[in-house]
Amino acid sequence: MTTLNYFYLTSGIFFFLLGYYVFLKDPKRRVNLIFFLFSLAATLWYEGSFLKGFLYPNLSLEQREQLLLAGNWKILVAEDIGWLGISYLSPLFLHLVILITKQRAVFQKKISIILIYLLPTLVNIWILIYDFYFDLQLHKIVKIAEIFQHFFVDILFSLYFVFFLILGLIFLIKRYTKLKSYQERTQARYFIIGALIPGIIGAIFLLLSIIKINIYYVSWLLGPFFTLGYLFVSLGVLRHGLFIDYREILETIFKRLAELVIVTDKEGLILLTNEITLAKLNFKEEEISSQNISNFFKTKEAWPSLKEKLKKQGEALEEKLVFLTKEKEEIPFLASISQAKEGIILVGRDIKELLSYQEKLKEEVEKRTKELKEAKTILEVKVKARTKELQELADSLEEQVKQRTKELQKRVEELERFHKLTLGREMKMIELKREIERLRKKVGEGG
Repeated sequence: MTTLNYFYLTSGIFFFLLGYYVFLKDPKRRVNLIFFLFSLAATLWYEGSFLKGFLYPNLSLEQREQLLLAGNWKILVAEDIGWLGISYLSPLFLHLVILITKQRAVFQKKISIILIYLLPTLVNIWILIYDFYFDLQLHKIVKIAEIFQHFFVDILFSLYFVFFLILGLIFLIKRYTKLKSYQERTQARYFIIGALIPGIIGAIFLLLSIIKINIYYVSWLLGPFFTLGYLFVSLGVLRHGLFIDYREILETIFKRLAELVIVTDKEGLILLTNEITLAKLNFKEEEISSQNISNFFKTKEAWPSLKEKLKKQGEALEEKLVFLTKEKEEIPFLASISQAKEGIILVGRDIKELLSYQEKLKEEVEKRTKELKEAKTILEVKVKARTKELQELADSLEEQVKQRTKELQKRVEELERFHKLTLGREMKMIELKREIERLRKKVGEGG
């Protein structure tokens, strides 16, 4: 085998293993599925090329026609395997790009996806018809076969292959210009490079085919260039989480949640629990799985009551529930109950310590309230006694005031009498002085 044949063989196996690995990470993720189909198409192309080179190395068109004349169909089988792969490569890449760039407008029109895969399907149907019917007629006329291969294979097929790559590039570049996240821009950059490498060599191949220049060496480069482009696309997939195992992440989060989580079917049979549930209730998973959840409530009526409330209230409700451990110890939970499509999800927080704290707080409040009441009673007694004392003092002061007022009134009256007496005396003296003065004057006039 030649070096190129070894390259096709090993690369084809690598494509398949990498695509299958991505698919196994999350088979339900659309991007992973399309990437696997893309890898599978590349595998078919390379392994078909390997078979052709392995069975018929350095085969010319004339030698191919001679083999067909002799009834050797192995060459057609090898070619058709390769065509089946290469014809779907660019459509699958475009589909992958549509998923990566989130072109919702394209997906809303299912006809767009149908048209993407319609052309390669028609190409493969035509190749089968040509290989197993027209080839029998055209192999006798080598010149016609050469013209047919040049026009349909070298030109039209290359044009269609490059067109899908360019369309994918347009979506990628448009998306790239709108991205702000460094990680997303790097991811888009890998896909752009992955499309440019085979796109450029394909465009060169198409140009040389149109102007009828020898394309042997260019066609020899198609495989290695595509492999290089595939590696960049793979980096975009592998390094930036296009196939992140979200279920594994969610399961890890679910198992490690610090709250009790129980998932039941509509009848109450336990389907799933997390580690904290088993630890809180002291059960093993096999002991609690497939059991009816009502067996773990304090009362059997709790579950039917919950279902009835959930039915009336709608999608979710909050309820205080008391679970029983394996040792029949009661643990209260504040639970949020939600109704899912296939059953019921119960998420509960252990409130045993909270209730214990509330009970202690309640006792402390009652104790303090009692102390305050007693203090209030003592204070009221003291206030009453002090009020009585003050009242008695006030009454005593009032009596004293009255006594003093009476005494003052008496003194005022005495002063008024004294004042009147004094005033009368002074008036009498003034009158006497006047009389004396008059008498003096009279005596003076007589003498």
